[in-house]
Amino acid sequence: MTTAAPAANPLSADYVNPVIQSAIDVFQKMLNCKVKRTDLTLKETTAPLHELSAIIGVSGKASGTYVPSLSEQVAIEILHRMVGIEATELDDDVCDAAGEILNMIAGQAKAKLQKLELSISLPSMITGKNHEIRYPSDVRAICVLFESEIGPFAIEVGFAS
Repeated sequence: MTTAAPAANPLSADYVNPVIQSAIDVFQKMLNCKVKRTDLTLKETTAPLHELSAIIGVSGKASGTYVPSLSEQVAIEILHRMVGIEATELDDDVCDAAGEILNMIAGQAKAKLQKLELSISLPSMITGKNHEIRYPSDVRAICVLFESEIGPFAIEVGFAS
Protein backbone atom coordinates (compact mmCIF):
# COMPACT_ATOMS: atom_id res chain seq x y z
CA MET A 1 0.00 0.00 0.00
CA THR A 2 1.43 3.34 -1.02
CA THR A 3 0.68 6.52 0.79
CA ALA A 4 0.13 9.81 -0.94
CA ALA A 5 2.65 12.55 -0.45
CA PRO A 6 1.33 15.29 1.78
CA ALA A 7 -0.58 17.89 -0.17
CA ALA A 8 0.67 21.45 -0.35
CA ASN A 9 -0.78 24.11 1.90
CA PRO A 10 -4.28 24.67 0.49
CA LEU A 11 -3.72 28.43 0.62
CA SER A 12 -0.59 28.17 -1.49
CA ALA A 13 -0.02 29.34 -5.03
CA ASP A 14 0.05 25.65 -6.08
CA TYR A 15 -3.74 25.53 -5.72
CA VAL A 16 -4.63 29.04 -6.87
CA ASN A 17 -2.35 29.77 -9.84
CA PRO A 18 -3.81 26.99 -12.03
CA VAL A 19 -7.29 28.49 -11.55
CA ILE A 20 -6.07 31.99 -12.39
CA GLN A 21 -4.28 30.87 -15.54
CA SER A 22 -7.22 28.67 -16.60
CA ALA A 23 -9.68 31.58 -16.26
CA ILE A 24 -7.45 33.81 -18.37
CA ASP A 25 -6.96 31.09 -21.01
CA VAL A 26 -10.62 30.04 -21.28
CA PHE A 27 -11.94 33.61 -21.53
CA GLN A 28 -9.36 34.39 -24.22
CA LYS A 29 -9.88 31.21 -26.27
CA MET A 30 -13.64 30.72 -25.92
CA LEU A 31 -14.89 34.31 -25.63
CA ASN A 32 -12.12 36.30 -27.34
CA CYS A 33 -11.97 38.30 -24.12
CA LYS A 34 -8.92 39.64 -22.33
CA VAL A 35 -8.86 39.07 -18.58
CA LYS A 36 -6.64 40.51 -15.87
CA ARG A 37 -6.37 39.37 -12.27
CA THR A 38 -6.79 42.46 -10.13
CA ASP A 39 -6.63 41.19 -6.55
CA LEU A 40 -6.39 38.13 -4.35
CA THR A 41 -7.75 38.09 -0.79
CA LEU A 42 -8.83 35.69 1.92
CA LYS A 43 -12.59 35.24 1.79
CA GLU A 44 -14.10 36.90 4.86
CA THR A 45 -17.85 36.76 4.14
CA THR A 46 -20.37 34.16 3.02
CA ALA A 47 -21.74 36.33 0.21
CA PRO A 48 -20.22 36.01 -3.27
CA LEU A 49 -19.47 39.28 -5.03
CA HIS A 50 -21.90 38.84 -7.92
CA GLU A 51 -25.42 37.68 -8.83
CA LEU A 52 -24.49 34.34 -10.43
CA SER A 53 -22.35 31.72 -8.70
CA ALA A 54 -21.43 28.16 -9.47
CA ILE A 55 -20.38 25.56 -6.95
CA ILE A 56 -17.89 23.05 -8.34
CA GLY A 57 -16.80 20.31 -5.95
CA VAL A 58 -13.25 18.99 -6.14
CA SER A 59 -12.08 15.63 -4.75
CA GLY A 60 -9.04 13.38 -5.02
CA LYS A 61 -5.74 13.72 -3.16
CA ALA A 62 -7.11 17.10 -2.14
CA SER A 63 -10.70 18.17 -1.56
CA GLY A 64 -12.30 21.52 -1.92
CA THR A 65 -14.56 23.78 -3.88
CA TYR A 66 -14.29 26.31 -6.69
CA VAL A 67 -16.94 29.03 -6.54
CA PRO A 68 -16.85 31.32 -9.56
CA SER A 69 -19.05 34.39 -9.22
CA LEU A 70 -20.11 36.39 -12.28
CA SER A 71 -21.85 39.71 -12.57
CA GLU A 72 -25.11 39.60 -14.49
CA GLN A 73 -23.45 41.65 -17.25
CA VAL A 74 -20.62 39.10 -17.65
CA ALA A 75 -22.97 36.11 -17.65
CA ILE A 76 -25.23 37.66 -20.30
CA GLU A 77 -22.24 38.55 -22.47
CA ILE A 78 -20.87 35.00 -22.19
CA LEU A 79 -24.09 33.71 -23.77
CA HIS A 80 -23.90 36.34 -26.51
CA ARG A 81 -20.26 35.62 -27.33
CA MET A 82 -20.70 31.84 -27.26
CA VAL A 83 -23.86 31.47 -29.35
CA GLY A 84 -24.95 34.93 -30.46
CA ILE A 85 -28.12 34.98 -28.35
CA GLU A 86 -29.12 38.30 -26.75
CA ALA A 87 -30.51 38.11 -23.21
CA THR A 88 -31.60 40.71 -20.70
CA GLU A 89 -31.69 38.66 -17.49
CA LEU A 90 -30.21 35.61 -15.80
CA ASP A 91 -32.35 32.98 -17.52
CA ASP A 92 -31.70 29.27 -18.18
CA ASP A 93 -29.74 29.96 -21.37
CA VAL A 94 -27.45 32.43 -19.61
CA CYS A 95 -26.88 30.00 -16.72
CA ASP A 96 -26.15 27.13 -19.12
CA ALA A 97 -23.60 29.15 -21.11
CA ALA A 98 -21.93 30.50 -17.98
CA GLY A 99 -21.89 27.01 -16.46
CA GLU A 100 -20.17 25.65 -19.54
CA ILE A 101 -17.42 28.29 -19.41
CA LEU A 102 -16.96 27.78 -15.68
CA ASN A 103 -16.77 24.01 -16.16
CA MET A 104 -14.03 24.56 -18.76
CA ILE A 105 -12.07 26.70 -16.30
CA ALA A 106 -12.37 24.02 -13.59
CA GLY A 107 -11.41 21.31 -16.09
CA GLN A 108 -8.28 23.16 -17.17
CA ALA A 109 -7.30 23.82 -13.55
CA LYS A 110 -7.82 20.11 -12.82
CA ALA A 111 -5.46 19.21 -15.66
CA LYS A 112 -2.82 21.61 -14.28
CA LEU A 113 -3.15 19.89 -10.87
CA GLN A 114 -2.77 16.40 -12.36
CA LYS A 115 -0.54 15.19 -9.52
CA LEU A 116 -3.53 15.49 -7.16
CA GLU A 117 -5.68 13.11 -9.27
CA LEU A 118 -8.68 15.39 -8.93
CA SER A 119 -12.28 14.82 -9.97
CA ILE A 120 -14.62 17.76 -10.39
CA SER A 121 -18.40 17.94 -10.19
CA LEU A 122 -20.61 19.65 -12.72
CA PRO A 123 -21.34 23.26 -11.72
CA SER A 124 -24.44 23.86 -9.62
CA MET A 125 -25.67 27.34 -10.52
CA ILE A 126 -27.06 29.78 -7.96
CA THR A 127 -28.61 33.13 -8.91
CA GLY A 128 -29.83 36.15 -7.04
CA LYS A 129 -28.45 38.99 -5.00
CA ASN A 130 -27.25 38.30 -1.47
CA HIS A 131 -27.06 34.52 -1.75
CA GLU A 132 -24.57 32.85 0.59
CA ILE A 133 -21.92 30.18 0.13
CA ARG A 134 -20.73 28.45 3.29
CA TYR A 135 -17.53 26.43 3.28
CA PRO A 136 -16.74 23.69 5.80
CA SER A 137 -15.20 25.08 8.99
CA ASP A 138 -11.71 23.80 8.09
CA VAL A 139 -11.65 25.62 4.74
CA ARG A 140 -10.22 29.10 4.25
CA ALA A 141 -11.19 30.25 0.78
CA ILE A 142 -9.16 32.62 -1.34
CA CYS A 143 -11.08 35.05 -3.55
CA VAL A 144 -9.41 35.94 -6.84
CA LEU A 145 -10.80 39.08 -8.47
CA PHE A 146 -10.71 39.58 -12.22
CA GLU A 147 -11.53 42.42 -14.57
CA SER A 148 -12.33 41.77 -18.21
CA GLU A 149 -13.54 43.75 -21.19
CA ILE A 150 -17.02 42.31 -20.51
CA GLY A 151 -17.00 43.12 -16.79
CA PRO A 152 -15.85 41.86 -13.39
CA PHE A 153 -15.93 38.36 -11.98
CA ALA A 154 -14.34 36.42 -9.14
CA ILE A 155 -13.34 32.86 -8.41
CA GLU A 156 -13.17 31.55 -4.86
CA VAL A 157 -10.83 28.62 -4.25
CA GLY A 158 -11.29 26.70 -1.01
CA PHE A 159 -9.42 23.49 -0.17
CA ALA A 160 -9.44 21.61 3.12
CA SER A 161 -6.19 21.60 5.08
